[in-house]
Amino acid sequence: MAAFDIATKVTGPEELVVRLSGELDLVSRPGVVEQTTKAVGDVPALERLVVELAGVTFCDSSGLGTLLDISRLVTDQGAVMVLRDMPPAVSRLLDLAGVDDVLSRE
Repeated sequence: MAAFDIATKVTGPEELVVRLSGELDLVSRPGVVEQTTKAVGDVPALERLVVELAGVTFCDSSGLGTLLDISRLVTDQGAVMVLRDMPPAVSRLLDLAGVDDVLSRE
């Protein structure tokens, strides 16, 4: 099992950056959702969550579900989530899943 890492950084009063690295799958899903939920809760005026994916080495349907869960959490709080620095394999998964209307990329 590969290690998974999540780092969070508040980059402004209304923006939070979450940097994911490793395998985004069923094993990492609970920790990613839990840590991101806590980090989002620590930024009460959150308007924008940026999820950086450059370090993600693998992403399956559970990983996609993780991103959708986080997107719902942020949207429910009136903020937006964008995905940044996606590896080609992750970008392809999102293309195949047809989730561009829900998961924005930059």
